[in-house]
Amino acid sequence: MPVVHIIAYSVVFITAMFFFIRSMNARIGVLKAAQSTDARGDVGKRLLGVLVNVFGQARLLRGDFSAGLMHFLIFWGFMVLMLNTLHFLVAGFFPNADLHIPLLGREDMLGGVYLFLRDLVEVLVLVAVIYAAFRRLVLKPKRLTQSSEAVLILGLIGTLMVTDILMNAAAVSAGEHAAHQMSFIETGMASMIPAGSAALTVTVNWWLHCLALLFFLNLLPLGKHFHVITSFFTVYLRNLKPQGQLPAINFEDDDIEEFGVHHIQQLNWGNWLDTYSCTECGRCDHFCPANRTGKSLSPKHIIIGTREMLYAHTPDLLLKLAAARKQENGSEVEGGTAVAVIERLTDEELNGQRLVGDVHTDEALWACTTCGACDEHCPLFIEHVTPIVEMRRHLVLEEEGRFPKELQGAFEGLEGQGNPWGLPAHTRMEWAEGLDVPMLEDKPDAEWIYFVGCLSSFDDRNKETARALVQLLNHAGVSFAVLSSEACSGDPARRAGHEYLANALMEMNAEQFKEASVKRVITTCPHCFNTLKVEYEQVGVEFEEVIHHSELLTRLVQEGKLKPQHSNGNQKIVFHDSCYLGRYNKVYDEPRSVVASLPGVQLVEAQYNRDKGFCCGAGGGRMFMEETVGERVNEWRYDQLTATGADQVAVACPFCNVMMSDAANAEGHEHKPVKDIAILLRDAVLGFQT
Repeated sequence: MPVVHIIAYSVVFITAMFFFIRSMNARIGVLKAAQSTDARGDVGKRLLGVLVNVFGQARLLRGDFSAGLMHFLIFWGFMVLMLNTLHFLVAGFFPNADLHIPLLGREDMLGGVYLFLRDLVEVLVLVAVIYAAFRRLVLKPKRLTQSSEAVLILGLIGTLMVTDILMNAAAVSAGEHAAHQMSFIETGMASMIPAGSAALTVTVNWWLHCLALLFFLNLLPLGKHFHVITSFFTVYLRNLKPQGQLPAINFEDDDIEEFGVHHIQQLNWGNWLDTYSCTECGRCDHFCPANRTGKSLSPKHIIIGTREMLYAHTPDLLLKLAAARKQENGSEVEGGTAVAVIERLTDEELNGQRLVGDVHTDEALWACTTCGACDEHCPLFIEHVTPIVEMRRHLVLEEEGRFPKELQGAFEGLEGQGNPWGLPAHTRMEWAEGLDVPMLEDKPDAEWIYFVGCLSSFDDRNKETARALVQLLNHAGVSFAVLSSEACSGDPARRAGHEYLANALMEMNAEQFKEASVKRVITTCPHCFNTLKVEYEQVGVEFEEVIHHSELLTRLVQEGKLKPQHSNGNQKIVFHDSCYLGRYNKVYDEPRSVVASLPGVQLVEAQYNRDKGFCCGAGGGRMFMEETVGERVNEWRYDQLTATGADQVAVACPFCNVMMSDAANAEGHEHKPVKDIAILLRDAVLGFQT
């Protein structure tokens, strides 16, 4: 019998490993065909990320705790049982040998401890699997992708646990080994298995366990559970650049033949690895303002739609691309020179599908507010915003007129006058009329440069924010000046895909910064703040410090240079988190500190706040586009804020100010005003302005 067992097991094991290795080779071979990306350096930070977010499951536990705990138990169950599994696979070739892992044998000092852990985690994993099945089949959270694969995987995991428990308990009953006092499951169940059928029970469960294990292994590279293997690499190789920094395009590089992303092969290997690792958990969709308000955008589909297209490609064609990219100087490869092969590779050759247009519709791509909630809440740091912007770049720079018509006016205004409304550039400083606002050329030794931004310069609601900040800075004795020829920071054009225009605007401002050796900058706009802080280095500007006005005002209040003493009565104020201030740059406490410093004010919190904050709907160029599908994002968010019972809504972003004010007016809530924290603090320090 041992000979028959060894032969049968060898055939099954070798066959299973053959198909597994073939599947893995195909996946790795395809990955090698992708464009390169820089994911080196910061080994310590990368390893810490793996430790915290893969082994610690931190992002999973931070969101939906019950689902996170379920996954945590299954993950660590597999980690603990890995030694047990390796022992099982090796022992299959030596059925009568007393094999055991050193120090973990049944009679070894640590053997009992491991047997206890094995039994404990098998019970916990079974509980987690039952909960997962109930959640998927009964509760059916909207964000989950319902699939037979997920149910099959849960069934296989449950089978592995049950068969291992029965196999070990039956082995005790059959006298194959003595019961161990630390193994409470096998000891407790052994008495329930008749001695006469124990040997058969061992054999049946051994083979069921073997087949389930090898089938499970082969299933991994074929579907969404590939993340079991790839998640370690995805988290380790994650993008460590600031979350708010988009990749730049070198417009002077003559080798770039097409801007943005249109073909799947224009994505880099990091993007492709992301698709391998997507678990389809739907957290990205759950926090997406466009998706939640009925738009066609699904961040989850941005990833899995790309993955499905990638999986559907002819492997030979992609491997030919990989071979072509390895050639130098146009040397010959099958099908022509390397350059020729790459040039001929189009979406039409790849199953007749286009990445942009078929897999991802224009409507979906333009619905994105670039709020970053999808990236922030993905357990595996998968990037959604950057690929979306890259595809927008193609639509704007390569496809004439293939963008919302409302953006044309914004682009023309930015190009001609340095602001998206096309208002005369020489009127940019009219907001400062009657105030002491020095120009940089008149005060070259100013400690700070106040970068005002377009909305605070031209929009009446936000002009008051700029005026309030200036009054507070003067009152506190802060040395500051403004640029005489300030233009838009470039954020709206960049997020809307017009990288060429954004680059021109950034270069225009950068020239002034460099000429005046500007080192420290204040902004009232989080979009300007983010762009200046993390993206202007791409145009050669290195600041010592870029801060948002909420940070400086908090500092001045703490130093006693600003003393809030005037009260407008007892009020509840809720603060709305700006995506580019909070999620992108982790500034959450400072604006709340300003609000909390106001006499008579009680700060209340919305359900969706801080890193879970809901976007106002203006980012990603959406400020300048019509919203005709589904519910309006700004009204959805305003309802969340006023549900707190707040008397006022505080903001720290001119975009949010416009969107929340419009929502208040649309819903007849003018009695619950929206104000920037600078105005609230100015009134508390200097007295209420009329």
